[in-house]
Parts: sequence; C-alpha cells; structure tokens
Amino acid sequence: MLLSTDEAYSIFMAVTRTKKINGDIAKVGTYRGGSAKLICEANGGNKTIHLFDTFTRLPDLKPIDNPEQFHKGDFFSTVEATKNYLKEYQRAHFYKGLFPSTAAPIENINFSFVHFDVDLYESTLACLEFFYPQMNKGGIMISHDYMSALGVRKAFDDFFKDKPEPVIEIVKSQCLTVKL
Repeated sequence: MLLSTDEAYSIFMAVTRTKKINGDIAKVGTYRGGSAKLICEANGGNKTIHLFDTFTRLPDLKPIDNPEQFHKGDFFSTVEATKNYLKEYQRAHFYKGLFPSTAAPIENINFSFVHFDVDLYESTLACLEFFYPQMNKGGIMISHDYMSALGVRKAFDDFFKDKPEPVIEIVKSQCLTVKL
C-alpha cells in the first residue's frame, strides 16, 4: 500500500463503520490493489466493491497539479495483475479506463463508502461530481492526497463550498466527508 498505517486505519474503520449504511463500495485509483485489499478485508464480503483505475498511467496534468509531485505516466499497473492480487474477493468488480467514462455500470447504484486516490484536480472533481449524488445518508467519502496535493484540495474545496457537508482533514494527507 502507498498509505501510512494511520491512513490505512482510517479507511479500515470507515468501511467497518459504514456496514450499517445501505449501498455498495467504490474505490477510484486502485493502482496495484493494496488499499483495495484493505477495503475488501474490512468489508468482509458483505457488499459489492467497484474498483476503478486507468491501469495504464496517470493522465495529463493541469496547471493546478504539482508537476514536481506527480508526472504523466506515474503509477503503472495492469488490470490483470491487480485482479490476480484480489482474486479471492468474489464481490470485487474491475473497471479499466479513465473515470467517469467507465462508470456506466454503476450509474444507478447508491454507495455507503467511496475512496479516492486519483492525485489530480480534474480526476478528483469528476469523482465528487459522480459519487456525491449517489451517496446514501451517513455514507463516507475519503480521499488521499488532500493535504499534500493542491489539485485534490482545490477540487474538494471548490465542490463543497456550497454543500452542507464539511471537509474534514484527517491523518497524514487524507480528508473525509459524511453525507448529510
């Protein structure tokens, strides 16, 4: 995993605590499946998990994204290797391509927990625009890189400026919101 122990614990506890909330689970930015495995374990096979990634590399960066921190082409993985790593989780479904162009199969699904690790402004904003209306009351969205990537922070701050939910900074570089 590309997470600290504290970040992993936050994700694990959020998945565990949202078991009582109706809805599926999603993760956008799966990479090699480390945190996806953590989510699958915390879920305990109870809910369907939707895993999204380009499975190629990071797309083009915009000026808001830090070219010192991220580069086009970072984070290469293959869907086959990630599927193999997570093969024991029967309720995990994989979607290859740039989100949200791969989201058609989940357009009418509600969610209890979503984790973003997409690194960039446009990707983060696309995730928020897609998932926010589909989150059930009490559902949690957690994002990696909120405190360390200007584009991720700006996407959250822009999106939630007129929403009732606060964006809460948590351990290391994460933030979370709970759907009201």
